[in-house]
Amino acid sequence: MESKLIDAFRASAEGTFRDMFGLSPRAKAPRVLDADEDHDWDISGLIGLAGQAQGVVAFRLTGELVGRLLVATGVAAAEDARALEGGLVAELTNIMAGAATSALAGLDIEIAPPVVIRGPQHRISWPSIGPVTALGFSVPGGEFEIDLCVRH
Repeated sequence: MESKLIDAFRASAEGTFRDMFGLSPRAKAPRVLDADEDHDWDISGLIGLAGQAQGVVAFRLTGELVGRLLVATGVAAAEDARALEGGLVAELTNIMAGAATSALAGLDIEIAPPVVIRGPQHRISWPSIGPVTALGFSVPGGEFEIDLCVRH
C-alpha cells in the first residue's frame, strides 16, 4: 500500500500543478520525516482520511510560493491576501487528496474537509499510527511537500 499511496499523491500533485498553474513539479525521493525537525514551511493544509485507509495528509509550502500561486490564478489579493492564500491552500489540499484517493481503486476512503495552519516552524501533531513519509517537490519559484501518515 505504501508505494501505491506515494504514487497516487505524487501523480495528483503533478497533475494539479500542471492543470492549474502550467507547472511541472519535479519530485524528490520520498523520505521518512522526523516530526521534530525544523522546516521552512509557512502554511500547511491538513486533511484527515477515514475508511479503509486512515490518517493525516499535509500539503506544506512557503508563504512566498503561495503568493506566487495566487498571482498565477489571476485573483487580485489586495486587502484580503491572507484569507485568499488560506483558501487556495485548502482547495489545493482538497483537490490533491481527492484525486489521490480516487486513484486508489478498490479502497473505500473518505476525506475530511481541509484545515489550514500557519506560522513559521508550526508543528503538526501526527497520529502515532506509523511513520510520516515526506514527498518533496520543486517548481520554478519554490518547493512544496506532501506528508503522509496513513495506516491501511
